[in-house]
Amino acid sequence: MDTQMHHILIVDDDLSMVRTLERALQSEKVRCTGTSSGAEALTLAREGSFDLLITDLVMPEVDGLAVTRGVHNIDPTVPIIVLTGHGSIDTAVEAMRAGARDYLLKPVRLPELRMTVNRALDSREMVVENKALREQLALYTAKNMIVGKTPRMRQLLTTMEQVAPSTATVLITGETGTGKELVADTIHAMSPRAAGPLMKVNCGALPESLIESELFGHVKGSFTGAIRDHAGRFEVANAGTIFLDEIGEMSPAAQVRLLRVLQEGIFERVGGTKPIHVDVRVIAATNRDLMETVKDAKFREDLYYRINVIHLDLPPLRERREDVVLLADHFMRRYAERNKKDIRGIGEEALERLQAYNWPGNIRELENAIEHGVVLSKGDRITVADLPLSLNAEKLKEPRGEITIPFGSSLDQAEGIVIRRSLEMVGGDKEAAATILGCSERTLYRKLREHNITTRQF
Repeated sequence: MDTQMHHILIVDDDLSMVRTLERALQSEKVRCTGTSSGAEALTLAREGSFDLLITDLVMPEVDGLAVTRGVHNIDPTVPIIVLTGHGSIDTAVEAMRAGARDYLLKPVRLPELRMTVNRALDSREMVVENKALREQLALYTAKNMIVGKTPRMRQLLTTMEQVAPSTATVLITGETGTGKELVADTIHAMSPRAAGPLMKVNCGALPESLIESELFGHVKGSFTGAIRDHAGRFEVANAGTIFLDEIGEMSPAAQVRLLRVLQEGIFERVGGTKPIHVDVRVIAATNRDLMETVKDAKFREDLYYRINVIHLDLPPLRERREDVVLLADHFMRRYAERNKKDIRGIGEEALERLQAYNWPGNIRELENAIEHGVVLSKGDRITVADLPLSLNAEKLKEPRGEITIPFGSSLDQAEGIVIRRSLEMVGGDKEAAATILGCSERTLYRKLREHNITTRQF
């Protein structure tokens, strides 16, 4: 258990038993409130906040089973321990079904009671913490719009929720514009380090001669132009997080220094000899295949495994077309508010264009397209004419992509796979799909009926 104060509600019709339990459990970390009345226990539970309920089962008027049900209805996250005699075990089992976590036989052995209470409070802490994290993630993702309606995005959000409270190093991969920096922001905001600094370094934007100084600092006179001591990003990020974007561009010398920080939490400034200890969580990102870079001897293999403790791979927008409309609506609202324009929606034809486009620039390109549409819109809806020229051509370019046919598929099955994948790539546009497949729309309609394919799913 941590240092927070826990509050336990104890109810037993034998007041001397209540006092005994209070003396046994009261400590610097535990405060007890006791009562000999089941009715009063329910009143206390409604009016206050408790981390644990310990209740006797056999009591006059309002018995322990009623107390258990009542407290469970008030707050299902509160663990409940029931105390029972040998002749009431069936009732104890019924109490477990009503929401109790555990039961102990009377006379209660205090060591066993303390152990059961500690386990229950630990469980309570975890439930409360997870609930807070989920709420915090929901608020943060709503604000920053990490949209995820596809199974892959839902899994990504779940993993972020699990990873955030830990100290594990995270590697985020994905094409340019998929939202890697936003994921890093969210993990930091969800972590216990949220009150600490979040330092961001674009390793690809720094000259090789300066990256070590930027990350680890330097001492006066260590190189030409070093006119004073300089604290690096790692030093400034102590007790927080550092986000290393484009980590695949990091110089070999900086890789060696980074590996030492990850292993030992120690480094020296450039030109210095004094060891500096830091507690910094590292989140790295790249749009490159780092393992291929390792094979080409341009990135250290030991560093790769150090930063790749948790791997989050962000899908390109063309592989999560269901999210295009949600993202477009979010960006429309954001830029309509910023530009003080009364825009209330996106036209149906414009939405079809947005879904059919292949988005080589991913979410960043979509955001720019919607901002363009908001600025040029003359009415209360964004139309096709308001979209950028890249989306407004008479015919959209054929989307690029690969189609995998499982070995052993029949010709009929392969045909169905090709048709479905083609429709996915163009967002359900039958005319565009027919063009890709080299057949007439009439033939495509017939094939859709044969394979029982509906375009609504795309």
